[in-house]
Amino acid sequence: MTIADTATEQTRDLLPVTRTIIEGPYFRLGAPERNSLLEPGITGDKMLLTGRVLTPEGKPIPGSVLAFWMSDDQGNYDMVGYKLHGFTRADNEGRYWMEAIVPACYEPRHAKHIHVKVQGISRPLTTQLYFSDDEERLKDNWYYPDLDVQVRDNPNGDGFIGEYDFVVAQVTEKENVTAESLAARV
Repeated sequence: MTIADTATEQTRDLLPVTRTIIEGPYFRLGAPERNSLLEPGITGDKMLLTGRVLTPEGKPIPGSVLAFWMSDDQGNYDMVGYKLHGFTRADNEGRYWMEAIVPACYEPRHAKHIHVKVQGISRPLTTQLYFSDDEERLKDNWYYPDLDVQVRDNPNGDGFIGEYDFVVAQVTEKENVTAESLAARV
């Protein structure tokens, strides 16, 4: 086996980096840190979104920041406060969880979706997640199957559970970052 063969084999074993797609017009700076976007007045089907933040090699990235924002169950975004906006951090095993609702879709979009920004020891990755049980997502111009959240009924009967693992490429020596930034990679 040559070095080239080994490199090819190692590349095949890497997890694909989560796809980056449009941010959309409703991201707002300053959202609070919290693990639940549920608050008084929020209506809609509850959902617990869980998963991990990993490197392409499959290593967890502890302390990664995940910012979530979404429309309400009528398809409207809060542009004055931070309803259904917030961020959380991955634990020491790279796991995250966020309590939210299943958002509604709105014109011109066809799919229910959640906006997410993820940052480990990396540039921010901006993407959108879709729901595996939403047939209308297949008509959406921004839908990609690799961004499906696998949705199932919550066993306690309270809404849904969704799972999605983010894969984030960390900074490299080729970027203009400090030695401390490079040393912080996992």
